[in-house]
Amino acid sequence: MLGSDYRELIVPRLDNQTKKYGLLIGGIILTAATVLFALVTGTFWLLIISAALGFGTWYLWMQNSVEYEYVISGDELQITKILAESKRKPMLTITLDKFTAFGKLREAENLSGSATTVLACTAQDETAFFADFDHPEYGQTRLIWTPNDDILLYLAKKMPRSLGFRWEASEAAAQ
Repeated sequence: MLGSDYRELIVPRLDNQTKKYGLLIGGIILTAATVLFALVTGTFWLLIISAALGFGTWYLWMQNSVEYEYVISGDELQITKILAESKRKPMLTITLDKFTAFGKLREAENLSGSATTVLACTAQDETAFFADFDHPEYGQTRLIWTPNDDILLYLAKKMPRSLGFRWEASEAAAQ
């Protein structure tokens, strides 16, 4: 078992679901229409095109399956983007003591136009949080993410006290 200074969470991206299901439904309809046309007209070489359309639909569906992995080990936060449940792309690594602001996204102040925004959240809604910091590579940066109660409780203990962040677990998470 890993130590008490380790937290991990994988969250799916939910704000692209309309596009994802639109691609799936459109691809299925196009593939079925091509198969039906091939069978009705007797041009069976169109079945090869139908197979390619089916594969393309599956490929686009998988490429739009995006998840984010948050790993906190000690005072270091690593964010990784997971594409198609198999490819991992490291997005960001930062120490918690670099945070200059943290809180719910709806309470965030506007950033300057030159700031970098890193989106690693399920959706930009009431469950999203923000963290502002200066990153050595990206400069002034805002991370938008969706941590769970366990991570938020850990952050309340480990982040600089000057941020004034406090968190109490919800009743649903406590059970």
